[in-house]
Amino acid sequence: MLYRILISLGITSLVSILFGLIFATHFWYVFALAFILQVLFFYFLNTVYENSLIEKAQFLRLQQLREENKQIATVQCPCGQKNMQDVEMRFDQPIIYSCDTCGKNIKAGIDVKTVLVTEPIYFNDRA
Repeated sequence: MLYRILISLGITSLVSILFGLIFATHFWYVFALAFILQVLFFYFLNTVYENSLIEKAQFLRLQQLREENKQIATVQCPCGQKNMQDVEMRFDQPIIYSCDTCGKNIKAGIDVKTVLVTEPIYFNDRA
């Protein structure tokens, strides 16, 4: 880590020296100005780059959450060819899918039914 910082400061100093040599009459002023401008420029460039990486990571995390929360159901096409395919089930929009074999558009509906009615168990010996 320290090695990289020293290399970076060395390169920044060399570029500043080159600018200072171009304007040799005001070497130290040009050297200091070039050094400060380089540090500020690359600081802001690094900040913008880090922000874009954070934004991209948040977008990818959101996409991952969307994929994890998909509700997939296996349905059979009513065309009689026993074609089974996975369809994304959503409650906020109609579910229309296309059969892979016959090519027809089929609307799937969500029907929630009670499968088994149970009686609650009560314990009378609670303290």
